[in-house]
Amino acid sequence: MIFLDANFIISLLLRKHEKYQRATEIWNDIINEEKITSRLIVTEVLNTLNVRLKQNIELSEKAYKLIYNSSTVLYDTDYYDKGLEYMKLYYPKDRLPFNDCVYMALMEDLEIKEIATFDSHFDLNKNIKRIH
Repeated sequence: MIFLDANFIISLLLRKHEKYQRATEIWNDIINEEKITSRLIVTEVLNTLNVRLKQNIELSEKAYKLIYNSSTVLYDTDYYDKGLEYMKLYYPKDRLPFNDCVYMALMEDLEIKEIATFDSHFDLNKNIKRIH
């Protein structure tokens, strides 16, 4: 099982993104693997594409369909408490985004060992192998 992070999905969708080529290579390598993601990832991807990157609505719809058609999308609210514990674990040296801490908690609980991401702070968790 491989967890899909938001920045990986965004890189895969934007041909002009600096990580597009690498994201495409990774996607081709994991195409037949079981892929997991969470509802927070869906909101991260769609919000980033729509608000921060100001992409057209068609790309947001394409992202939504890609996520739901290629991976299992989990409810993640059960992991918020444990996500906060991860934030406290790494604080103050490393200030990790709450969402990423929730993903770590989810991955630990479901024994998911790999994450497709370009975020290096996942390397802080020695139980997670970052595919990048």
